[in-house]
Amino acid sequence: MASLRDIRRKIGSVKNIRKITQAMKMVAAAKLRKSQERVDAARPFAEKMRELLGEVAPHVPRSVIEQQPLLQRREEPRIGLVVISSDRGLAGSYNTNIIRKALEFITAKQREGIAVELITVGKKAGGSLARRGHTPGQAFAMIGVDAGFAEVRAITEAVVGLYTRSSEPVSEIHVAYTEFVNAVVQRPVVERFLPIEATAVVASDDDAPRGGAIEYEFEPDAEAMLKELLPRYVDNQVYQYLLEATASEYGARMTAMSTASDNAGELIDTLTLEYNRSRQDAITKEILDIVGGAEALAEE
Repeated sequence: MASLRDIRRKIGSVKNIRKITQAMKMVAAAKLRKSQERVDAARPFAEKMRELLGEVAPHVPRSVIEQQPLLQRREEPRIGLVVISSDRGLAGSYNTNIIRKALEFITAKQREGIAVELITVGKKAGGSLARRGHTPGQAFAMIGVDAGFAEVRAITEAVVGLYTRSSEPVSEIHVAYTEFVNAVVQRPVVERFLPIEATAVVASDDDAPRGGAIEYEFEPDAEAMLKELLPRYVDNQVYQYLLEATASEYGARMTAMSTASDNAGELIDTLTLEYNRSRQDAITKEILDIVGGAEALAEE
């Protein structure tokens, strides 16, 4: 049985841990609030970009559409996968869930005879996948909550380069990230990113606009606008993935630290009860020793 000093030491240690987890919860909550605001602000912009592409593309001939590198479809037995995780742990099952999702995707594709080339964002994904024999071709640190669009450019260039390179380009690029639903619910998903979905870009069959499409006057022309919109759409979509993952990370960390603080409180209560019982047992034993000694002296 532990001594009173040992129990007091354990209670002090758990209290210190609870202070740390409570502080981390408060920091995660503040960063989550900022991340959630950025996600909510970026989603309408991403939807508008997709809508704008859908409006411009019908006014561009199919021959021009097929020449766009980001829209070309290939039959290469090789695909790219971008895995977005965090740089740090203490976020519950956040990293475990997205890495498991990525591994399931990789395994399924390899069974089909398709090679998977990896790009990781976040140290946790890079290290975990490498230990399992899936070494990423390129690895990046996760962006911070205050990261600007310029910091995302290096990641975007690597992703696009994987698809548009002249030597052994991949036929598709998928992104494994965690979709932010709310502070408690985060959903790991694998989503196809490139080539851009036909629902976003639908070309006309010839030089005439698609039947039923709304007539617009473009300045510059629709072809030049499409060439300008496609890279911006890709940049914005990668940025959106990273924002969703960042908000999900802080939501998961806040929930994990809240649970850890609650568990620490329960452990403190249990140890305090054990301490009080042990102290009472010690006091009772001392009283019995005193009474027994007094009775022995009285008998003499």
